[in-house]
Amino acid sequence: MARKNLDAKFEVIQDTLTNPEFKSKLGRILNEMTPSELAYVIESSPPQERKIIWDLIQLDTEGEVLGELDENLRDDLLEGMDPEEISKAISDLEVDDLADILQSLPDKITNEVLGLMNSRDRGRVENILDFPEESAGGLMNTDVITVRPENSIELVMRYLRFLKKLPRNTDDIYVLSRKDEYLGILPITKIITSDPGLTVREVMDTEFQPIKSDTDQIDVYNEFKTRDLFSAPVVDENNLLVGRITVDDIIEIAADEVEQDFIGFAQIEEDIFASPKKSIRNRLIWLSVNLLTAIIASASISLFADVFEKVVYAAILMPIVASMGGIAATQTLGIYIRAEAMRQLNRKNLRYLFRREFIVALANCMVFSVAIFLITSFWFNDYTLSLAISIAMIFNLLAAAIFGFVLPIFLRKFGYDPAIAGGVVITTVTDIIGFVSFLGIISFLVL
Repeated sequence: MARKNLDAKFEVIQDTLTNPEFKSKLGRILNEMTPSELAYVIESSPPQERKIIWDLIQLDTEGEVLGELDENLRDDLLEGMDPEEISKAISDLEVDDLADILQSLPDKITNEVLGLMNSRDRGRVENILDFPEESAGGLMNTDVITVRPENSIELVMRYLRFLKKLPRNTDDIYVLSRKDEYLGILPITKIITSDPGLTVREVMDTEFQPIKSDTDQIDVYNEFKTRDLFSAPVVDENNLLVGRITVDDIIEIAADEVEQDFIGFAQIEEDIFASPKKSIRNRLIWLSVNLLTAIIASASISLFADVFEKVVYAAILMPIVASMGGIAATQTLGIYIRAEAMRQLNRKNLRYLFRREFIVALANCMVFSVAIFLITSFWFNDYTLSLAISIAMIFNLLAAAIFGFVLPIFLRKFGYDPAIAGGVVITTVTDIIGFVSFLGIISFLVL
């Protein structure tokens, strides 16, 4: 129902944009929408309409909308804003969201925006900016409530009433020593249900393990998933509390991973409604890579021109070998990338996974080499040709398993994302192995 209402609003906005008297009506519609709805409308609009919509959004809402937008589109909008405007727009954001936006800006602009903040907010943001963006420290929010273990529950309750407003998604209060060392958590439910005369030390949970600030965001995601957490404290290497991570941060990580999966499938990261200029640049890169790999594959075929003169049927069968190898390699590559993304790989199970994929490849070799031998024998009545493609099928399926497993390791080592680059490379490798092995065997048997 909510999605239908949003789609209806979007249609009204599109119709209004075509009306010369649209501004006042459009402004009213936009002011009634939530930041996430506004982000959806902007992302779903062509560039010229985006600017119109963005200019009509109220300044006190711009920061929240920026926090909801795709990173690339957000950067485009920020490019058209001066530091003072950025500072005003993001002033009411939570510290972690504010830090996310500042991390995407050039250092000069970031420093100018920080200079416009008050000392308290600037210090909190700078604490987050000191950590890598995709670490627990980069994800965390520094807005936390802390108490001492010697405090009474009654005193804690009075303190919370004094604050009047708790940070968003607060389910626990953190217990610290006088040196600000993390000691444990005090759930809000414990405060409500415990005897006011008891001390924090008597009701706190000392077994709750915090998350280290240098923990990778995927490991943080898995921690929340396996421990079924709503929030978690973040500590530095000295066990000093530096912030907390909440479930909304984890949802963003999950959404980013899903997006990356789609990017890997498409082999291109692109704003759907980006300008033609930007789209042309992005497409040219990947098309150029594909052209280069195609030339390499074609060059390998040209080495066996004499084979085609004597065995014309070889040209008909070549795509079968290449296709089977490509699909098998992609299956192995997908298994590896999934295991890596879920942080399920280590030295011991890595060996098991490789052995398993190799065994699966051997089984595939037995089945499909026999199948293709029988099919081609019946089809062309040429046992030499059938034997050649059968042996080539074995070579390519085994190579597919090996390269599908090893390739992402090498790509990651050199700083490339296997989910995006792996498909292009693995297709070329299996094509070349398939072509060369098939044509080479025919050349050996026939010529």
